[in-house]
Amino acid sequence: MILEHVGLTVSDLDRSIRFYSDVLGFTLLRKTATNAYLFLDDQLLELTQRTAEPRPSSLAEAWQGDERMYTEVGISHLGFRVDDMDAAVEKLERLGGRVTTPPYEFEPTIDYALETSEEKLRRATRPMDRSSWKIAVVADPDGILLELIER
Repeated sequence: MILEHVGLTVSDLDRSIRFYSDVLGFTLLRKTATNAYLFLDDQLLELTQRTAEPRPSSLAEAWQGDERMYTEVGISHLGFRVDDMDAAVEKLERLGGRVTTPPYEFEPTIDYALETSEEKLRRATRPMDRSSWKIAVVADPDGILLELIER
């Protein structure tokens, strides 16, 4: 398991992309209608457009997670890449985590993706050897959201 990205929910996606790019030097890696991944060296930042809707339409119907990830502006989650989703979820539950979104397959609709050879960045641009990523969300004992991604 590695810390892959920090997720921020923002009030204006395009404005935030410009800010993090122009002011802090991030480069746009991937963009959809509702979120974007930016990078600085090999550090990833996910920006997600805030929504008043309880469930973003871009997520799979299986979404049952904590609405704070997309309805409240601010740091929304820490994203961890895992090699074995089932083992990671089991371990986190056993050690005090609470599953808020069970594992599901997510097939992204990507509007833009930068070509890169850096493995960590490449894995975040699009699914590599399949059409989807497996995602789950677990809350830690204090309710902080941890997104698990099997890429």
